[in-house]
Amino acid sequence: MSTTNKGPLVQKALEGLKEYGRMTAQEFADYADVSRYDAHAVLRRMIKRTQAGEKRLHIADWSYSHDDSRRYPRPVFMLGDKPDKAKPRPNLRENRRRSEKKIHSMIRMASVFNMAMPREKIREIRRSL
Repeated sequence: MSTTNKGPLVQKALEGLKEYGRMTAQEFADYADVSRYDAHAVLRRMIKRTQAGEKRLHIADWSYSHDDSRRYPRPVFMLGDKPDKAKPRPNLRENRRRSEKKIHSMIRMASVFNMAMPREKIREIRRSL
């Protein structure tokens, strides 16, 4: 008796991955016309080994590009029973640089009103961010 789930989303995931090769959860959600959370749940279940010992997907890579504004690594799934690629460690120095650049660009915009802004106001803006 096989414990492999053959539901419609699983079939759609297998079709999509055969057609495109590799997909993130968002790409699969767009392909299958389901929510990103449902797509991610299906793909995460397919990564794990079943009682029969098979693993249908593996994490081939990690991607930082995505539509929403949050920047964190998202898994890129691929067909096959291979070892998953390790999640990349956060680069704290790069994250800090990106954050400071964003704050600096908010304060230093090309505006006549910012030229006369007192230091206390600038410090207040930085604290609020």
